[in-house]
Amino acid sequence: MTHEKIFTRKDGTRVKVSVWLYVHQNQSNWGYLIFVQEPSSDQWIDPFSNKAYLLRAAESKRFNGHATFDHFVSKNEILQAKMELWKMIKPV
Repeated sequence: MTHEKIFTRKDGTRVKVSVWLYVHQNQSNWGYLIFVQEPSSDQWIDPFSNKAYLLRAAESKRFNGHATFDHFVSKNEILQAKMELWKMIKPV
């Protein structure tokens, strides 16, 4: 199951958090992807692999030379998206 939640920043940038829950043989794993939509664009981009975006967003937080998720979305926002998915699939 997957679920997407979109957060809008003060500057008009939108951040989409796509979360999923994968269950296999009584083991479950959560995962997520982050996409960014700039105010003047209608295209969602991967902020970790889009070279043009990486060059423009030089101020991003880095760990060992790589951008980290917390520059784009907080742990609490990821949790919100996960909880919305959980509420949709939770057994009654």
